[in-house]
Amino acid sequence: MKLMFKQLAITLVLVMMSLNVAQALAPVGKQVAAVVVLQGGSDSAVKWSAPSTTTYKVYVRVPKTGMVTNALYRVYPKGKNAGSAECVSTDVEYPCDEVTVDQTLYPNMWVQLKLNNDAETRWDFVKGKGYVTAVAGSLSATEILKLSPVARFENTVRAIGKNYQGGIIFYLDGTGEHGLIAAPTDQSSGIQWYNDAYVTIGATGTAIGTGMDNTNKIIDAYGEGNYAAKLCADLVIGAYSDWYLPSKDELNLMFHNIGQGAVAPLTNVGRFAGDFYWSSSEYATNSAWNQNFSAGYQNHPNEFKSFHVRAVRAF
Repeated sequence: MKLMFKQLAITLVLVMMSLNVAQALAPVGKQVAAVVVLQGGSDSAVKWSAPSTTTYKVYVRVPKTGMVTNALYRVYPKGKNAGSAECVSTDVEYPCDEVTVDQTLYPNMWVQLKLNNDAETRWDFVKGKGYVTAVAGSLSATEILKLSPVARFENTVRAIGKNYQGGIIFYLDGTGEHGLIAAPTDQSSGIQWYNDAYVTIGATGTAIGTGMDNTNKIIDAYGEGNYAAKLCADLVIGAYSDWYLPSKDELNLMFHNIGQGAVAPLTNVGRFAGDFYWSSSEYATNSAWNQNFSAGYQNHPNEFKSFHVRAVRAF
């Protein structure tokens, strides 16, 4: 009986730990372990080294017990001059930026280090030299800075097949600054385009960039319900809620760039099923375009048939 109660207590502890973790969704990016330099007193510091040479956004985790209103972080993308104790953002050789975080606002949460509250803040790190550090030198001798021993470096270099803003990039425009992202998994393995009275709704856009307009037209016509376009529009992944059902050409790009039709090493990095997927492009009153992700061909079956769905979003 004692063993049974002990096992039950362990199970409850594990459940509570899982709940705590689930309450704070981690951002995309590679996690690296912290190196504790010294903790306690004016020289206390915790250091996180950049995992590779590239451009990163940086996130730190605030512990549940963090109570400092001005926790100080310093970002040294190219390392630090061994003979200097200053942090100067205009230093050409060893630039350094300071960011403060009010821990009381983010208990047990991930927080991005931002300059002037700009969510697009990013730094060009050099592997082996660049790092981020949290320091206690700005605090009074009576204050205690409690820090989580982990940080995340989110690689913000945009490329086909890379994880970015909630999904996987499958298209970039000529500037490289904008493109399309596929959700990381299917939203359904079998759902109808629509399952009620057939009407022509004008969602006939097929080109890249028309999927969102198609999706809006479909939802305006059909309203609430359980169908492909609505499933995509209701999707929320992290901070991103602007998902939609891709157009015919957008769906085709997914197949050729991150699906089974992509060349190695990008062949099916999107983890698509070898089956049919719906597009948002209407073909006729009772049919819409879809695509086979095994053979690659497109067709226009009846809207009441059930196929896979993968949402996309633009950035």
